[in-house]
Amino acid sequence: MKNILFIAPPAAGKGTQSDLLVQKYGYVHISTGDLLRNIDPQSDLGKEVNELIKMGKLVDDRIVLELLKEKLLSLKSSEHFILDGFPRNLTQAKELEELLSELNMSLDLVISLNVPYDIAFKRALGRLNCPNCKAAYNKFFKPSKVNDICDACGSTLVSRTDDNPETFKVRYEAYMESTMPLIDYYKNAGKLVEVDGVNKTFGRIVSVINDD
Repeated sequence: MKNILFIAPPAAGKGTQSDLLVQKYGYVHISTGDLLRNIDPQSDLGKEVNELIKMGKLVDDRIVLELLKEKLLSLKSSEHFILDGFPRNLTQAKELEELLSELNMSLDLVISLNVPYDIAFKRALGRLNCPNCKAAYNKFFKPSKVNDICDACGSTLVSRTDDNPETFKVRYEAYMESTMPLIDYYKNAGKLVEVDGVNKTFGRIVSVINDD
């Protein structure tokens, strides 16, 4: 299998596609957003990180790299990873290369998910999750049968604190300014494949992974 990096605008479906790959191939999905959100919220670092996330701002590279290194070191030799959320710019891409080299690992494939702004916007603002059974919904594309109630267990659905119009705009503009240059960077490295993030996305990703 190939170690994968997803590059995509906010709410483009990186998490959804990663979960499908985990189920099909046994990948380890490493979301830097999840790593940051799982820091103890009562610690000084947790409070600092949570405040930055709420404002849609990016966390210091040093913190992210340390969390990422810790996660990569926990992998078994037989496990392959999906990176989601890092790197976000050229500087981080080079830092990632150095980290992977240090750990004797490689990044084999970079998948760019193409999703129009308006669809990504609705995906972000419509996201709802069940805090109990972890079922996922979207009020625009995949609503629950009863508003804000989980179909599976009846719990009240919740949204992420950073899923709001202001934060989405900040995150999207940051993506366009800093992350888009990664497309050319990885294309020149011969690792990039662009995939339609709206139609038949997973089937295309599977064919890319299996294309030797």
